[in-house]
Amino acid sequence: MAIVAFDPVAFKAAYPEFVTTSDARCTAMFTMAAAGILDNTDNSPVMALDYRTQLFWLLVAHLLTLFAVGADGSERPVGRVDTATEGSVSVGFAYELPQGSAMAAWFNQTKYGALYWMMTAQFRSMKYFVAGDSGVGFSRDFRAAPFNVPAGVINP
Repeated sequence: MAIVAFDPVAFKAAYPEFVTTSDARCTAMFTMAAAGILDNTDNSPVMALDYRTQLFWLLVAHLLTLFAVGADGSERPVGRVDTATEGSVSVGFAYELPQGSAMAAWFNQTKYGALYWMMTAQFRSMKYFVAGDSGVGFSRDFRAAPFNVPAGVINP
């Protein structure tokens, strides 16, 4: 099985809003995503390389948006706009961690992260493999390595 090799030119063609972002910064975000968010090895639960590529592009776009720096050097605040005022301009941001998954809140900060979260829902559940007709099998949590199915469990 292959791994995703990041191509900043193809990424920027798909996401033209990042065309002014340097290739080095895009590649750094890809490296961060591959190191800590989405497995880019033969053990990845996302076996289809085209699908994994799309997921990585969403992660790169998400990270670039989160770590965006304005022309004046200001950083993007974390969270959603909670309060806003016009006279004397004031804005408040909220970052709430709901019951369940804090990861969902982190991904839902950007449209790219929200789409990634939805597209990876199928990989955030346990799978049960039955050995033959015995009804005896094993379960795998696809968030934890290794993902290799023991020999003889699934008959071709």
